[in-house]
Amino acid sequence: MNLSKYRLNEKLLTIFDHLTDEQKIEKAIQKYPVKDVKNIFTYYELEQHTYAKKLLLKKYRNSPHDLYYCAREVICGRWPEVEPIIMTSLECIYRYSRYIIRGRWLEAEPIIMTNAEYIYYYSRDIIKGRWPEAEPIIMASPRYAYIYAYLIIKGRWLEAEPTIMNDSYFWQLYKSHFKF
Repeated sequence: MNLSKYRLNEKLLTIFDHLTDEQKIEKAIQKYPVKDVKNIFTYYELEQHTYAKKLLLKKYRNSPHDLYYCAREVICGRWPEVEPIIMTSLECIYRYSRYIIRGRWLEAEPIIMTNAEYIYYYSRDIIKGRWPEAEPIIMASPRYAYIYAYLIIKGRWLEAEPTIMNDSYFWQLYKSHFKF
């Protein structure tokens, strides 16, 4: 078997070969960084093992970023047990929606709608267009109202113009892009 594609070496495998699946999971999670855990799990086909998910959750329960990474790189898909923890980070909500769910995450949208920057990212990359329910929030930020108008609406956003006017830099950009 080609070990190089898993970035594993013979010495490492001699440590794991004689262990049960549960012991392999425990040793990998305790002693190795997440990137190596992914390779060990893939080599031994342990990605969907219930015990693996339980130990990963236990180790990273206070880190939405690490749990997102585990869902993406180790579990390779949705992981409902950690979604409430992932929802504590706007960045992780956005990434989980984009790279794992690959679409809208309706349960997390109320949290995204608290931040103009992530409303813009979510509109651009997940909804791929306007998000009318979030427009009142993004409209409060001159910067993101301008960016949203320019890159999402692709035209003037009359309702947001009073807000954009409050920032001379973005107002000048807005006027120059929409030629008025």
